[in-house]
Amino acid sequence: MIAHILKVLRLRWLVIALCGALGLTLAVLYALLWPSTYEATASVVAVVQSPETLGSRTIAEQLSSDYLLTQEDILKSERVARQVVARTGLAKAPGAAERFGWDPSNGPLDEVIARQISGGLNVASSAVNSRVIDISYASSDPVFSAQMANAFATAFIDVNVDLQGEPARRTVAAYTKQLDAIAKQMTERQKALAAKERQLGIVSSKGESDPDSAQLAALSSGLATAQAQSAAAASRAGGAALPDALSSPVVQSLQTEIARVEGQRQLLQTTLGANHPDYKQLVSQLAGLRGQLAAQQRLIRQSAAAAAAQARAAEGGLNSAVNRQRDQVIRARADQNEVSVMEQDLANLRTSYDQVAQRRAQLLVLGNNAENNISLLSKATVDTTPVAPRRLRSVLAGLILGLGLGVAIVLALEFLDRRIRLSSQLETLLGIPDLGSIRPQGHRQTQLPRFVAGLLPSAKH
Repeated sequence: MIAHILKVLRLRWLVIALCGALGLTLAVLYALLWPSTYEATASVVAVVQSPETLGSRTIAEQLSSDYLLTQEDILKSERVARQVVARTGLAKAPGAAERFGWDPSNGPLDEVIARQISGGLNVASSAVNSRVIDISYASSDPVFSAQMANAFATAFIDVNVDLQGEPARRTVAAYTKQLDAIAKQMTERQKALAAKERQLGIVSSKGESDPDSAQLAALSSGLATAQAQSAAAASRAGGAALPDALSSPVVQSLQTEIARVEGQRQLLQTTLGANHPDYKQLVSQLAGLRGQLAAQQRLIRQSAAAAAAQARAAEGGLNSAVNRQRDQVIRARADQNEVSVMEQDLANLRTSYDQVAQRRAQLLVLGNNAENNISLLSKATVDTTPVAPRRLRSVLAGLILGLGLGVAIVLALEFLDRRIRLSSQLETLLGIPDLGSIRPQGHRQTQLPRFVAGLLPSAKH
């Protein structure tokens, strides 16, 4: 079988040669006519560092396998390309519309340029488990390739900074609105509190004594004193004012005089008898003293009764005043409780405002000083050695492809041609052994290529 194939290839060498020449010609034309492509490469590195953030991002997230893949997707995004257009001013350059074939129906010029320049970008990690990202750009101009590679690297770093700071800035805006709302509520509550204090006539501040409570305490103290005095007066009046009588100088003087006259009466009764004029005069004097004593005791009892009645009246008046003041204090405390609730609401709003303001200040600092763990490792330089087309490789590839195509055509033609040309084919197809062959002598007939001979009519003998 192999011998048959080699025989066929020798017989149809011209087809293979023509195909090889065709492939070689096309490869040479490609190598000569195709514009050269120049490539420049810039490198960035993702540095692992402790994140200065209020969120929960950790170093472990930076070490995860999908972190670099995410960074590569960001680098290939249209946002980075638009940043490149903005930084390089491609859209504002003279003749930019004609250079990039811009049509107004395709959208804004900067977006069209961003999409076109993304075609020359190539992003790859330098090695497995490496945190270095190579940013390559290919174009027909070596200077433009270097500029674009550096521009993409710088824009990638800028976009990373923006992505780090954008969440904090959006949160700052939300906190600013919240602070405005809280400040408005505080103003309204402060006005309502002031109006309520004016309505209730509250002038005392926190820490100052309440005048109603102070007056109630004074009245209660006076009531306690009046109650004690009333009890004492009632006790004296109930006991026939004996203590007052005993302590009265008039009563004591009368009792002393009565005791003295009584002693003289008893003496005269013994010595002179009951009918003696001196005795009767002394008895009359004793009766007068006793009448004076009784009158004085009645006066003392009346005075004690009057004092008791006066004490009871004073107690009743103070008791009524205390009850009225107690009701006033209860009402005042109810009003004060209402004011206290309003003050507490205002204090809560102040606390919320302070907390939100502190959080907003932290996020504002974080948003204005966003961290960036992407650093430029090396800039792209102008390389005048083209990366495409590679002429020698292209010529060899064209020659090999042409020869391969020729071999394929020859084998296809042989497969379609069912004529027997070798004795081995007879043995294979008919099972008849080859006993010999007769070679023609003399005139040698010119043989045409099989694919040409197959197109001619067969000769009849």
